Amino acid sequence: MTAMEPYKRFPGSAVSDERTSRSTGRVRPVGEGRRTAEAAVDTPETPGPRMHPHGILAIENSIGLSGSTISLTLLLNRLDPQLFEPSVVLSRPEQLEYVRSQLNRRVDATVIAPRRSLRARPWAKRLGRAGRRALAFLDLFLTTIPYVARLYRFAKARNISLIHQNNGFDVAAILLSRLLGIPIICYQRGNEWNSPVVRRLAPHVTRYLANSETTKCSLVSLGVAPEKIRVVYPPIEITDFKAVGTTPATRADFGVLSDAPCFGIVGQLLAWKGQVVFLKAAKQVLDAMPEARAWVIGGIPAGGERYASELRELAATLGIEDKGIFTGFVRDVPATIGLLDVVIHASLEPEPFGRVIVESMALRRPVIATDAGGPREIIEHGRTGFLLPPGNHELLAEQILTLLNDSKLAATVGEAGYHAVAARFSAKAHAKLVQAAYTGVLDSPRRDPAIAGSGGA
Repeated sequence: MTAMEPYKRFPGSAVSDERTSRSTGRVRPVGEGRRTAEAAVDTPETPGPRMHPHGILAIENSIGLSGSTISLTLLLNRLDPQLFEPSVVLSRPEQLEYVRSQLNRRVDATVIAPRRSLRARPWAKRLGRAGRRALAFLDLFLTTIPYVARLYRFAKARNISLIHQNNGFDVAAILLSRLLGIPIICYQRGNEWNSPVVRRLAPHVTRYLANSETTKCSLVSLGVAPEKIRVVYPPIEITDFKAVGTTPATRADFGVLSDAPCFGIVGQLLAWKGQVVFLKAAKQVLDAMPEARAWVIGGIPAGGERYASELRELAATLGIEDKGIFTGFVRDVPATIGLLDVVIHASLEPEPFGRVIVESMALRRPVIATDAGGPREIIEHGRTGFLLPPGNHELLAEQILTLLNDSKLAATVGEAGYHAVAARFSAKAHAKLVQAAYTGVLDSPRRDPAIAGSGGA
């Protein structure tokens, strides 16, 4: 196997389908048969008579297994079971498999995948303005409404008091909240499409949790009242990052010598994530330091096969295919990040947050990130990491070489980064803030008449 060939996933990363009992037809709770939540829920016993917990419907409909799924799993492990009973709807089987493997409490979970939007079809780009409007109308009836109907059947069979839409503004989730007559909280993870429909419906979401100040500003620009938005940074479980060097992943697993200088970019293979910039910078680094190795860590999302192929072709064109590692999807991202000496974030567009940045800092790895969006809220330039202009592969190469050649500087920055994220991004603090938002919405007597039962609190 050459260095550029895809590597198979770590053990236990196999994708699974929706799990149902053949005898009863019920969805098998994720975590059934596993240890209880007592080790995960870090909350005191609630005094007084025991009350029925509020049912929370968490909807995760991202395009693949990504940071939003990881964040949701950490939240579910920390929710107080005496106050909240979550049910989870995921959009991809690999998300269900991940959640199943990571949860330490019983959670009712299933896969309900929305159909592919008509507007995402290649031919839709050739339509004019009138055609796009007509297509959006068709999309509502052919894609959105059937998806809402499936969500509704799932929710009606459970005692749901609140919807947690884990991927921000979503027309289907808002329609569902209206049908059920319950409030909805949207965890906004980036900029929203500024369209008439979004501007009309966005203010009617009960409460927003924004993953950064950058994202909050985007919501305000859509007409959402600032008082309906609270910034709650995505979580990391800091204990997962303390045993650096004891993970089952090794460089040998990827055909790399243990003493080779390693630098890499982490994230799904999407053009805006900047893998092209990284490879161009890698060319300069590898010319100056031939013993080094460049890593591209991340899976291929649905529809991303062409871009992934283009990246491999670029590596070959640059003459670095024998010194580059394309890992493909990896189950244990922290373990793989731990194999790097320097971590690069090269997004060409402002990153709403930057979970990989936080995870890398938690592993005491020096991070070089794009100076735009969320990374500005995470990194203090020169102390806990480095911020560079987006798209400048020459400056990126220079900074990578500086860190690879100065182990003392890399260690100092890595240590400072670790202490910064440990203080600001813990899963315990995240869950506390989200639970407070749940309680505030559920206890509020106010309701928005425009969306029955889901009005602003």
